[in-house]
Amino acid sequence: MNLDTVKKLAGTRDLSGNDLALANSLESAMSSALSAADYERIETPVLERADLFARKSGGEINSSLYSFTDPGGVKVSLRPEFTSSVIRNLIESPQPGTRPHRRAYSGPVFRYGDGAFRQMTQVGAELVGAAEPSADAEILGLALECVQAAKIERYSFRIGHLGLMHETLRSFGLSEPVRMYVASNMERIADETRNLNDLLDQAQASGLVTSGDRSVPMSDTNGTVQLDETTRTLLRESIGVPIGRRSPEKILDRLMRKTRDATDPESFLNAVEISRNLAQLKGEAGAVVESARTALADAGVNPTITQNLHSVMERLNGDGFPMDAVTVDLSFARGIAYYTGLVFEVQMNTNAGKAPIGGGGRYDGLVKSLGGVQDMPALGFAFNIEQIIDALNDESKSSNLTAEKG
Repeated sequence: MNLDTVKKLAGTRDLSGNDLALANSLESAMSSALSAADYERIETPVLERADLFARKSGGEINSSLYSFTDPGGVKVSLRPEFTSSVIRNLIESPQPGTRPHRRAYSGPVFRYGDGAFRQMTQVGAELVGAAEPSADAEILGLALECVQAAKIERYSFRIGHLGLMHETLRSFGLSEPVRMYVASNMERIADETRNLNDLLDQAQASGLVTSGDRSVPMSDTNGTVQLDETTRTLLRESIGVPIGRRSPEKILDRLMRKTRDATDPESFLNAVEISRNLAQLKGEAGAVVESARTALADAGVNPTITQNLHSVMERLNGDGFPMDAVTVDLSFARGIAYYTGLVFEVQMNTNAGKAPIGGGGRYDGLVKSLGGVQDMPALGFAFNIEQIIDALNDESKSSNLTAEKG
């Protein structure tokens, strides 16, 4: 082979033949389902100001942006998803009429990282301006319509609720940075083989939790907060949706000012312990909600914080949603730095297991963070066409092998 041959980038693919036809069919079918539900299609630029995405996301997305400075000296990024661009459009070009706003989209997105794809095709929708549980149920129902339009016969929905977890942590008096730190470690907390004291030790070493007379390792010099780099790194990776037009470093400074009186170890461990109890809850919606209420009441936490999840599940059931395809999993924390309420993942059930093909959830706070005059509740979802194609192809190969063996 000629050593000078230029090959395609890892994480990209050429589509042709059956795969190209399948990709076009999937995108068309899902887009038609969104249009039929009166979601107005919008097309946004592939290239946006980098700050648009930096304000929305935590370290995970920020580290995967394809960013550069254009010839005009503006720092720009290829879009890693559509949500921020949709919100930017609503702020920049206010639409007449009553809320909520319903938008649908499809097109390529770009993320650098260790995942299977650097370029992906997303199809999705955003519902902006609706806070009621019926809005969460609407989005879940719309995601189901997309699955059915794509003729995916075996599927499941994994549902979590970050709002419930954050309210639980808040009830123990944990500061915002400590809540973010705990939430970013939910997978670790859910693992019963892990010692919670290790999490405490790390929090104390970073200054988020007191240790004897030790408080947060920082000082305030000329208005700039100086702090231990370990603490700054931990919070940078778990930082939530920024507020206003402040840079990520200013956001960190604001958060660290809130930790001058660091959380005491007892409150921290009590909060983490109830978080672990909740994270163990997984299964049928009604049973999980009831178990969560009991666990919260036993811990002295107001069990009514489960009401939103309960209301959404009741609405789904009343709307005829296939509840046997739903698993409520309170350890599920999709996009911790971004979502604020109910979150979900759509999976295709294959002979090899469950393959994630899309997901989304509620992200109240983004409109304000991107410069909106007033905040609006919002939620949405997106499907990854390439993931669906791979899952369908793997399933087809598996079925063919089974048939040959038979």
